[in-house]
Amino acid sequence: MKRKTWSISSVSNLLIIVAIVVVVNLIGLRIFGRADLTENKIYTLSKASRRVVGNLEDRLTVKAYFTKDLPPPYNANARYVQDALADYRSYGQGNFLFEFVDPADEEKLQQEAQRYRIQPVQVNVMEKDQVQLKRAYMGLVLIFGDKHETIPLVQDVRNFEYEMTSAIKRLTSDSIPKVGFLGGFGTPDLGQDMRALTTALSKHYQVVPVSTLSGNQLISPDIGVLCIVQPKEPLDEWTKFAIDQFIMRGGKVGWFLNKVNADVQNSMASGIQLGIDDVTRQYGFTVANNLVMDINASMINVQQQQGFMIITNMVRYPAFPRILDFNTDQPIVKDFKELALFFPSSIDTMTPPGGQLEFTPLFRTSELTKIQAGRFDIIPMGQIRREDFNGGAKMLGATITGTFHSAYAGKQVPQPTDTTSVAPGRDIITISPETRMVVIGDGNFVQGQFAFGGTGQVLFLNSVDWLSQDSDLMSIRSRETTIRPLKPDISDATKQTVKYANMFGPPALVLLLGALRWTARRNRRKGGIR
Repeated sequence: MKRKTWSISSVSNLLIIVAIVVVVNLIGLRIFGRADLTENKIYTLSKASRRVVGNLEDRLTVKAYFTKDLPPPYNANARYVQDALADYRSYGQGNFLFEFVDPADEEKLQQEAQRYRIQPVQVNVMEKDQVQLKRAYMGLVLIFGDKHETIPLVQDVRNFEYEMTSAIKRLTSDSIPKVGFLGGFGTPDLGQDMRALTTALSKHYQVVPVSTLSGNQLISPDIGVLCIVQPKEPLDEWTKFAIDQFIMRGGKVGWFLNKVNADVQNSMASGIQLGIDDVTRQYGFTVANNLVMDINASMINVQQQQGFMIITNMVRYPAFPRILDFNTDQPIVKDFKELALFFPSSIDTMTPPGGQLEFTPLFRTSELTKIQAGRFDIIPMGQIRREDFNGGAKMLGATITGTFHSAYAGKQVPQPTDTTSVAPGRDIITISPETRMVVIGDGNFVQGQFAFGGTGQVLFLNSVDWLSQDSDLMSIRSRETTIRPLKPDISDATKQTVKYANMFGPPALVLLLGALRWTARRNRRKGGIR
């Protein structure tokens, strides 16, 4: 009788718990609330997004075209987007509206989505033990007055806030700022070598090439930021003068340079002479003529011939340093945990006569570095001896702000590179207004085989944002870069111990608790029998 009473009570308690869970879930669908326990609050709308949506001066409507009852993981994406849009609406001061529609069964909505360039995609659905293809809509359009921006597919929600906020900024901006890239002198091709990066950049800026090789015109004053990415040939005097006067007019410059030209396939490298040190020294820096190698480096695949077989081995390659030491007070790298660079050179800073400059390091190598200059050995299978890596930490990235003095003060205007043009008669501007520069001792990470996304692309985009003084997008983009690498001084034995503890520790703990509980129940039964 006692056992039956206990069973009825247990069933009642279970039903009550189930009812509470159901009611709480139903309430949760109606009342919005969230506890974000992540370090970077990645599930909470950032201050930048709140500010952007809070400054809307007119109504902005978001129409989300999402198919209902999508299979996992797409159904979670739809819920995430709905929650995020609810967040935007709560900070939109009544000017942010959104609605969800399902175009699957309505031809009119399908045509409307088509006009906004939102196309259905095929997703796999498991029905009746069979995998079937289903057409699904997962896009949205933002409408602001007579303008609109489309996010055609939301397949990965990790970058959704950045896409949304940048779309709102584009819709509400009166003009798109220009970012120029210096061409010629062996710089990478924007349409090929830097295609991925310029595509990402063109979402927020007008990307334009800058040529100083024809005519006698200086760099256009409507360009706000000039990027000088990895030239491999010496800059002529007219180009250096054009850059100098661009800075003297208040232009911002991003220098992405290293002084080593490396051929990875043939393991050969040589120095690059750009002929700009006399000019950049006037701006407070030089990129050293060296190659910085770090014992804390990325791994690469190396093929070796062994007899009749070709063996592929993973080896640590010191010419590809893994940067872990960041200045987290600087917004460009605020949330960075790791960055890979490729054949970098170190940066030296100095205060020029009469200059009022502020230098801020962005990141450094580890203390275990090896510096090569003059002759370079980049063969990956060379033995790494720890005692050779005694160069100390080297600065590979920095920002410089202040008023700069011209490197051409008291000099004649040089002749243009174009021999058919004559030097224009003009006064040389000798001192700049308050302006800023970014200097990175590597230009490889933004181009070709090295530009594979990740933190390198984020570093470049953040640098351009900082130069153009647009901190909103920079703060959102950096939240997605968190990678937590192991500390370089952790031994292999410790790594193995932690690995196996994670594999076998939790199951062992569950078994132990089960054994203790079983023992306790057995002891209680024995006590009852007595």
